[in-house]
Amino acid sequence: MKKDIVESISRLFSLKSSCHFQLIDKLELEELSFKQIKYIKMLNKEEGSTISEIAEQLSLSKPSVTEMIKKFQKMDLVYKEGCVHDKRIQYIKLSDKGLNIANIEKLTVDFLATQLEERLSDDDVAKIVEVFMKL
Repeated sequence: MKKDIVESISRLFSLKSSCHFQLIDKLELEELSFKQIKYIKMLNKEEGSTISEIAEQLSLSKPSVTEMIKKFQKMDLVYKEGCVHDKRIQYIKLSDKGLNIANIEKLTVDFLATQLEERLSDDDVAKIVEVFMKL
């Protein structure tokens, strides 16, 4: 019985990995490191941060953060938005592409759910949902 459970979980994880890598290809994320993706996720938690605030949160120098933001801008992951009250202040915000990267896990799970719905009958999907809800 345990062997069957292990095999089933392995197949599910394999399908999830496949979905994840398909999304990475679609979003053209191959050139981003794990650390850069982590930084993008951090930016998603804020409504908009200045270079100084980002540097402080990441314990990095302002020049390092400035270079990182320039790279992210070239990749269309972030954009700068001026403060309404003081145009000297620039907030760094995620673009739609940046938001997709920040939410890659949710997108992967959504894609996985779609794959399961396409491959399985409605009854099988209902069984999976019933079993998973017990966890």
